[in-house]
Amino acid sequence: MKTRIRAVVLGTLGLLVAGIAALAYPETPDPVETAPTLAPVYAPPAELMTTQLVRHGETLSEVFARAELPFAEVNELVLALREQVDPRRVRPETPVRVRRWAEDGAPRAVEVALNADNTVVLHRSPVGWRSELVRTPTRMDTLSIAGRLPDGGSLWAHMMNHSELAGLPYDDRQKLVIALASDVYGWQLDFTHDMRPGDTYRAVFEREARPDGRARSTRVLVAEMVNRGDTIPATHFDALGGGGDYYDDGGESLRLTFRRYPVDIVRVTSNFSWRRYHPVLKRSRPHLGTDFGTGVGAPILATADGVIRAAGWDGGYGNLVKINHGNGYETRYAHLSRFAPGIRRGVRVEQGQVIGYSGATGLVTAPHLHYELRRHGQALNPRNVRLPAQPPVPQDQMEAFERVVAERAALLPPVPPEETGTVASN
Repeated sequence: MKTRIRAVVLGTLGLLVAGIAALAYPETPDPVETAPTLAPVYAPPAELMTTQLVRHGETLSEVFARAELPFAEVNELVLALREQVDPRRVRPETPVRVRRWAEDGAPRAVEVALNADNTVVLHRSPVGWRSELVRTPTRMDTLSIAGRLPDGGSLWAHMMNHSELAGLPYDDRQKLVIALASDVYGWQLDFTHDMRPGDTYRAVFEREARPDGRARSTRVLVAEMVNRGDTIPATHFDALGGGGDYYDDGGESLRLTFRRYPVDIVRVTSNFSWRRYHPVLKRSRPHLGTDFGTGVGAPILATADGVIRAAGWDGGYGNLVKINHGNGYETRYAHLSRFAPGIRRGVRVEQGQVIGYSGATGLVTAPHLHYELRRHGQALNPRNVRLPAQPPVPQDQMEAFERVVAERAALLPPVPPEETGTVASN
């Protein structure tokens, strides 16, 4: 028994000594062999690409020749392109990309980028050149924003300069603000003049985005404005199968028979007045309309559906469009630089349709739009006149509408407590 105990003690002491020795004198591990590496291998590209821009007054045949495409194939290329678009409508600065096989330099394909969304691709086939119209792919995403208007700024400027939207291109930010200001609240609010410090906004947008991140189209799904304590909700709902419209939570349309303004970007330079000093005539007389500072070339929109009554020169009005809207209503759009294509007497136009472009024709000192609203010949102030609304959501669709309202309202982000806004995207 004593011998067994002595053996256990001695074994334990041996293990302790071995452990201490291992800690004090660790063995050096064998070196690890590294795997051999190969030198970089250069793989030449299978094709080469060059780009030419269409010059002013240049034909596509001349562009193809400048791109050093085979002279014998230029006519066939133009004929193939004609299957998709009239070559005469290809504008200056249009990119024309030629793809060639790197091995022998033979042309493989020619791409004519008509615009950001459409490209004509000409490709060689066993029986000659063929063409197809390729649509730029897009993806749908959503963008939600919320903010509180600080002191000393308009809602328009606050949203356009919002730090959290700085990652979007300027044109896309402008589309978002115009969608809210014109498509949703154009009949209810003036983003430049009506909003006050402390007023809040929330909105969820749906964007059709191209691969480069720019938006092809933008639509507001749901929004909420709080103006001087009054909450104005807006939900997009397609009640009539015509693309949809915006309604408050009770199903009443936010769209009036007339748009409040005939321009998207509002800058009022002279209000309706029964007595105003005329800067050209140097005397006071009634100013029975509203002037908008626009510069030259801004699109002018019909404020309601109607029929063109006149489109031409009219003395001090310069280039003038008159639209008859029925029920005694008429609108006038003066000092235009030019008329939109197809705008002439007897043509029917829709609300929001471009009818011309701002200018400085007639008795003016600077480019602007003069807009008038009349009923039975009586001039009305378009900024405060009460106008009838469009029909509400039909009663048989109210249940579906209420479901959409609840779903969309859940998407709205909370309003930040401070003056800086927030943005979130999916």
